[in-house]
Amino acid sequence: MFQQILDQLIERVPEALAATFNDRDGDPICTRTIQVSNEGLQMLGAYQHVVKRHLQEAVEEFDRGEVKQVAFATDQHWILMVGANEQCTLVLVMQREGILGRARFHMERAIEALNNEL
Repeated sequence: MFQQILDQLIERVPEALAATFNDRDGDPICTRTIQVSNEGLQMLGAYQHVVKRHLQEAVEEFDRGEVKQVAFATDQHWILMVGANEQCTLVLVMQREGILGRARFHMERAIEALNNEL
């Protein structure tokens, strides 16, 4: 079922190039990639917890809330990371010209579905 949810996410975000759903240790539960290497995608999933921890420390002084989502851009891509239940993570890589709001909307729907399966 996890794979089907990722496949739907890729279909609903036309500029999406890859998605991975990783467990708390950064190991992939399921992956769907079009143009991104599996190795690169796995590294993004594995390092998500490190990125999140450092961001949490950085904002702690003025915001006690949990970092729920991380989005960053390169010249060519958007990389979005969203936490799920049981410390799992959903990572989406999309083309930079993609509509970020649409991707975030569909990622939130995917997270709901993934959480229901955990």
